[in-house]
Formats: sequence, structure tokens, C-alpha cells
Amino acid sequence: MPDLPEPTISAIERGDLTIHTFMAPDEFLADSTHVLETANALVVIDGQFVAPYATAFRRFVDAFDKPIRKVYLSHAHVDHWFGLSTAFADVPVWAAADTIAQLRDSGESERAERQAQYGPFVPDAVVMPEHVAEPGHDTVDGVDYHIDVVRNAECAAQLVLTLPGHGVTIAQDLVYSGTHVYVTRNAANTIALLRIMATSGSDAFLAGHGPVADAAEVLHNADYLAFAEQRLAHDDPATFREALLAAYPQRRCPQLLDIFIPRLFETTALEVT
Repeated sequence: MPDLPEPTISAIERGDLTIHTFMAPDEFLADSTHVLETANALVVIDGQFVAPYATAFRRFVDAFDKPIRKVYLSHAHVDHWFGLSTAFADVPVWAAADTIAQLRDSGESERAERQAQYGPFVPDAVVMPEHVAEPGHDTVDGVDYHIDVVRNAECAAQLVLTLPGHGVTIAQDLVYSGTHVYVTRNAANTIALLRIMATSGSDAFLAGHGPVADAAEVLHNADYLAFAEQRLAHDDPATFREALLAAYPQRRCPQLLDIFIPRLFETTALEVT
């Protein structure tokens, strides 16, 4: 990737399963995508944001020389589905029914708007998931997946995949690992979900931004949101931003604040975008 920082690649072993995490640099929101590798198959989680990292992620996946059995799209935010359109148009994609409906409704307008801004970083088309990920259970190459759809938390609908036999929860944007945390006006629901998740029995949480998290980091996310919720009731946008930066100076990707703060202060309604 000429002229762009290199991604960070890491892996954890869980018996018959290896989880590889491909993380974009902080300049691109530490966007994290994952490959779950077993003896005979791969499962891919999300597709990166901008085209250079999406194509680099696909090369990384292809280097395993194993079939991609499934790609799961966690939710309908552009930093997770743009890369699927760029680099994974040839493989089966599963997503929640609500996510598919949202992409049908607004995917092309979002894509076109961002392409006008960012040109070749943005895909030329929207790849629509063809398969609905229904809540329930699935098995891929001997690994059991429990599938849930969480609604009205960080976004309108989001897949959460739990691997009960491996102590792993694929949380994606319910967890921001080491970065600032995306705040919405329905934070109370997310806080409750995070506190339940932290005591679920999993000890590895695949995040949508940042490295693989532990249960302590999940609770740190809940605490961050609780602090933000208290400040939001009293602060103006500039004061709110300063308060978050002062309270959490160690957290990376402060540009996330510049994404969610304008949306927070646009409306007093619950945000479910």
C-alpha cells in the first residue's frame, strides 16, 4: 500500500481455531476485520473501510489458501461494508435482515456521496448480502456459532456471534478496543448489553475498532458511555468533546469524536443510524 501506513496483523489460538485480526492504522479509525481459520475453512468478519486496506485484507485472506465458507457483515456502517464491495464481491455474504434492508434503502446514496468526496478509496458498487443471518445456531467446519441480532444499540441492527466452545464473542462495533467509543443518544441500552456481555463467559471479544478485547475492556466501554451520557445532558458540543478527551487521554482515534458529536447534537431523538 504505497503512501499509506501498514495495517497491524495479530492472531490468537483457541484450540482448533485461529483468529486473525487485520487492523487499519489509527488514521483510518483502527478499523478491525477478522478471519476465523479452521483446518478446512475460513469465516470472514466484515471487509475494512477504504479500498487499499480492503484489497490488502483480501490478499491476506487468500494467502491461507482455504475456502471462504462465509462472510458475515456485522452492520450497515460504511467502514464495515465498503470493503466487501471492494474486495469480496465473489463470496457469499450473510447479514441481518435489517442490515440488508438498510443497504437496499440507502447503500447506493451513501456510496455515491462518499465516492464524490474520496474517489478511489470508495467502491464503485454496492455488494448486497444474499443471505439472511437468522438468530439461532450455525456450524462451520466443526465450530459452533450462536447468532444474535442486537437492535438500537450502537446502530439500528448488529450481528453478535458467540462461539461458546471457544470463549469468543464477535461484537464488532459494540466494542471499541483502546479507542474512543462511539456515543449515541440511546447509550443506556448499549451500556446494559455491554455489562451482560462482560459476564457472558467469553474472554475474547472481537472489536470493530482496535485489537481483540477482554472483559475488562468491555466494561471500560460501558463506563465510557455512562460518563458520556452524564455529560451529554449538560454540555455543548465543544465542552462535551473536551470532557471526553480530558477523561480518556489514553484512548486512540480522537477523530471518532468528530464523527459522532455533530450527530449527537443535531437532534434530541434517539439515534439509531
